[in-house]
Order: sequence, then structure tokens, then C-alpha cells
Amino acid sequence: MPELDLNEIDFARLGAPAGARLAIVGGHGGIGQAVVRRGIEIGLDVVALDTPNAIEQYPLPEGTRSVPVDVLDPDQIAVAVNAVREHWGQLDGLVYLSGVGERPTPVSAFGIDQWDLAQDVNLRGAFLISKAFMMLMKPGTGSMVFISSGLAVNVEAGFGAYSASKAGLIAYAKVLAKELAPSIRVNVVAPGLVQTPFLGGGTGRGAASNATLEQWFGDEGAKAMRAAIPLGRVAVPDDIVAPILFLLGPASRFMTGQTLHVNGGRYLP
Repeated sequence: MPELDLNEIDFARLGAPAGARLAIVGGHGGIGQAVVRRGIEIGLDVVALDTPNAIEQYPLPEGTRSVPVDVLDPDQIAVAVNAVREHWGQLDGLVYLSGVGERPTPVSAFGIDQWDLAQDVNLRGAFLISKAFMMLMKPGTGSMVFISSGLAVNVEAGFGAYSASKAGLIAYAKVLAKELAPSIRVNVVAPGLVQTPFLGGGTGRGAASNATLEQWFGDEGAKAMRAAIPLGRVAVPDDIVAPILFLLGPASRFMTGQTLHVNGGRYLP
């Protein structure tokens, strides 16, 4: 298969216009870093929000504004909102990328604390962040993008908590899209497998950047997962950046409450 050439992607034409003010929650994670870096390259004004641990371990380019936040702490979120308001006043776009994952575990062996963590970070955090930041969204052109997962709708054994939380995120985004229309658009990107530290649990939990499918599924399981992707490979973060930027910009101005599946053809809704 031909080598992937990311230089062929013209990110500047994908959606969010130069000068747009974006807050990326989970901006120091695998996909988050890619969104921030590409955003800076095309002239967007970006702030990254993430845990102190992720900010320290996965630094962004010098000069990038980062704000520490615990997405489960309303007081910390309020501080982050004030910091963003003081810096910009209004936001053009908000992306919620924060999330946690676990190695496949059957429901019978899944701990209550593991279940609660998935629901808290993947779903409750999205609620708390969007509720707090919606007041800063620019009326008429503001756009929110939540990052769900193909596992929200195309489930696999061992992902009970994760699938439930990500399915809930899609439902929540649909409700929010109706409630905030026509002032603010709300959409979802649902990636398939992406090669990021998330495969090891997430950057906020100190996952290694070289986490692999084999760590989750074993050698044979990883081989089968790759074989199930018609385009023949696992996604890289830039594969997900383009759809996010599209949903943040005017090219998607008549889209709200929608879910874009980015999975190499593994799931075809």
C-alpha cells in the first residue's frame, strides 16, 4: 500500500478560517496535539486545556497557550472559563477530546470504579465542559465538536463501559444540538482505531506514546483488527483532524446533531 503523505492534506481549506478562536479540551493528547499543531499552522488562535500531568508530559510548541483543568471539577472548569474569557471574550469553536479507555474486560470482571471513571470522564466531563463554555460561544457561527467512538454504535465484547459512555455522548450531543440551535452547532466525530497514547489508557493517565494494539488485543487480536479495516491500516491523528476542522468551520454550516464516522470503512452506518 502507498506510503501515507500528510503533506497532501490542505488543512487550511478544510473549514475553520484563519483567526478562529478554538478551545481544545484534551489538547495535549494524541488527537488533541494534532488539532492544536495543525490549527496553529493554518493561523487559528488555539488554547489547549488538559490535566497538569498531560501538559507536563506532552508539551505543545513553544508559545502555545495551555490551561490546566480537571474536567470533573466544576470549580477548575470555572477558572478555565474565566481564563479563556479574559484572553478572547468569545470562542468560535470548542472541541471535547478528553477521554479514558481500558483494555477489553468482560462486564462480569469490570469493577464499579472502572465503570464510573469511563462515565465520568467520557460523558460527565463533556456535560460539565459544554455547559460551562456555551456562554462563550459566538452566536450564529459557534461550533462544538465532541469526540465519540465507533464503539458507541459498532460494539465489541469487552467494551461495556466505554461503549456506553460514548453512545451517551452521541445522544447528549444530539439533544444539545436541538437546544442550542440556531445559535450554536453541535456535532460529533466518531473515530475508529487511532494510533495514539489512548490505546494505553490516555495521556492524562500517563500512557506511553508508543502504546499499540497488541497491548490491548494481543498479537492475533491486533492482526484481526487491522484485517477488518478495508483501507488496510489503523488511523493516525491527522486522519481525525480534518473532519474536526470541517465541523468547526463554515463549510459545515448546515450540519448540526450529526456524527461523522472516520474508521477506514470498518463500520458503515
